[in-house]
Amino acid sequence: MTELLAGVLLAAAAAQAPPVFRAEVGLVRVEVLVTRGGSPVRGLAASDFELRDDGIVQELEPILEEQAAVDAVLLLDASGSVGGPKLGSLKAAAGAFLDGLRAGEQAALLAFSHEVQLLQPLTDDLAAVRRALDRVSPRGNTALVDALYAALRLREIGDRRTAIVVFSDGIDTLSWLSPSDVAQAAGRSNVTVYGVTVRAKGERKEPFLGEVARATGGRLFEASSARDLRARFLDVLEDIRSRYVLRFVPGRPGPPGWHALEVRLRRGKGTVLARPGYWRRAAE
Repeated sequence: MTELLAGVLLAAAAAQAPPVFRAEVGLVRVEVLVTRGGSPVRGLAASDFELRDDGIVQELEPILEEQAAVDAVLLLDASGSVGGPKLGSLKAAAGAFLDGLRAGEQAALLAFSHEVQLLQPLTDDLAAVRRALDRVSPRGNTALVDALYAALRLREIGDRRTAIVVFSDGIDTLSWLSPSDVAQAAGRSNVTVYGVTVRAKGERKEPFLGEVARATGGRLFEASSARDLRARFLDVLEDIRSRYVLRFVPGRPGPPGWHALEVRLRRGKGTVLARPGYWRRAAE
């Protein structure tokens, strides 16, 4: 059944080239991370930010959602290279991430190799997600790009914040979807994508995870060894918890299509990370 669902999702992808995800008309929400010296900057208010939509300064709502609930989709590499002690470290890392979710927050679990398996749909029963982790069994090659597209198509994203946390330890060897199309689709969605990878010195780097993280305002975390995976998954959780959510209604909505965003601090110093833009659909 899980393989059938993945097949349906990927078949849908074939009909859309490039795939398109659309933001709703009206309220726009932008997740923002501010760091100074590598550490998150806390205690900011909406008035501390300046946000431009296609170069035009927007009036931000005074509500700044620093602790808004987050739904998490875990997308784990289950190809043949993820076996033995590495698999144990990965399951422990994913379990530690789930332990950090709060009451009312939801999670889902997908695993991928040469196929994509939905092991647990989105649920607030986190114990069920932990049990699903036990069914992750490595085999086959790596179809990372196709798997991320399947994760994006799990559901229409609503008002809740959603993060997709992707682990992969190697190069995509099997996907038939275009990496650039899927990265573009992710950038047009309302999700934030985080990548976690472990790469031995001298190994070739898979560029896709970094590209899709940048397109959504997320980040890529690299572990030096499988033993560091737990720390990297917890880094992702800290990043999620450290983000502000800016809200605005475009003063001059402009035409449907891509709208560039620029977020900066009005005062003080800090590095600001946010998605580069959003996709506005036509009014119905």
